[in-house]
Parts: sequence; C-alpha cells; structure tokens
Amino acid sequence: MLPESHHFEVTKTARYFTLGPEITTNSRILIALHGYGQLPQFFLRRFQPLADLGWTIVAPEGFHRFYNEGTSGRVGASWMTKEDRLTDMVDYVRYLDALAAHLDLTNRKPALLGFSQGVATAARWASLGNVSFSRLIFWAGVFPPDLDWKDEIQPLISTPIDVALGNSDPFFDTQLLRDTSSLLETHGIPHRNHTFEGGHAVDPELLTQLLSE
Repeated sequence: MLPESHHFEVTKTARYFTLGPEITTNSRILIALHGYGQLPQFFLRRFQPLADLGWTIVAPEGFHRFYNEGTSGRVGASWMTKEDRLTDMVDYVRYLDALAAHLDLTNRKPALLGFSQGVATAARWASLGNVSFSRLIFWAGVFPPDLDWKDEIQPLISTPIDVALGNSDPFFDTQLLRDTSSLLETHGIPHRNHTFEGGHAVDPELLTQLLSE
C-alpha cells in the first residue's frame, strides 16, 4: 500500500521588501519577482536607478527558503519546485493577490517584472490572479508552457509585454527569445524582444528605458 497525500490550509507570514518612495495615490509602482535562490533585499539593488527616478519597487519573497550550499551560509528563496507544484502555484497566486490587496494595488495597475524563475511566476499570476497590470516584463526566464491557452491568456493579450535577455547570459542563449516569441505568437499575444550587454541579471538601463516609454 502506497502512502496517500493530503492537504490542508494554514496561516503563514509572508515577507516583502520595498525600495523607493512610500506608496501614495500618485506612485509609479513596479512589482518585481526574484529568481531562484535569491532574496528580495539583494535582488532590489539592481532597481536603485529606477527608485532614484521616483518609482516604488515592491519585491515579494518566495515562500520556500533554503541554504544555497549545504546546511549553512547564504540563504535563497524559491517560488516552487517540481514537488507538489500545482499546490504551490495556487498558493503563490493567492499570496501575491493578498499582497496586492494589502498594499491597495489590486486596481492600481502596477507594472510587473519576473526575473529568471520569477518569469513563470509572473506569467501565472498575471493570467490567474485578480490584479491587472499596466505592463509585463519577462526577464531571462522560461515562459510557462502549461497555461490553459484557451481560458487563461486574455490578461496577457491585453497587456503590453516585453521580453529581455542578456547577450552573455550563462543559462540562456537567443534561442530562449525565439522560443518565447514562437509560443506567444502562436497564441496571438503581442510582445517585444530586447537584448542588452550583460549576463543573468536585470539591466537597470534597459529596465529604465522600458518603463519610460
């Protein structure tokens, strides 16, 4: 007899970081979802030039913290793994919706950026969550191929999308841009591709350019 899997809901305290001015009714807001093994307080360093221009950046932390090497030292966070992935996907969409409500952003149409593992997280949140976004930026990550393209993609069709990748990214080459474009074009989703001089990181200059358009 094999073990049976069961689930039940609990209350969990989530953490997020902000950079830039305090949120007001006139704020320009970007929600930034970090990549695998990152912590948002360090991820936000790349966004300082944008904060200097008056943007407020909100960086939620993935629920799953772990030691990046061994059993001590530097800690990172993850949005999900392959284990019980469907449950984790539902949980993080709920979590991000709750954060937007907590900050009164549900109807404010903030911009949303996903970096690396955060790309799939951002795409799923934009498709399945309760928040509308002014634009979506998918940065150096794989777009989730498992969305229900029939029923879940309308928010993507109606939102400007930018896809960005460094020309010396150690994890991806330009095939990522081609694959993402092919996937989005197949389903009639407009988007623009961008490259920059750099590796697996958010480029502040390109990001500022995109958000200034």
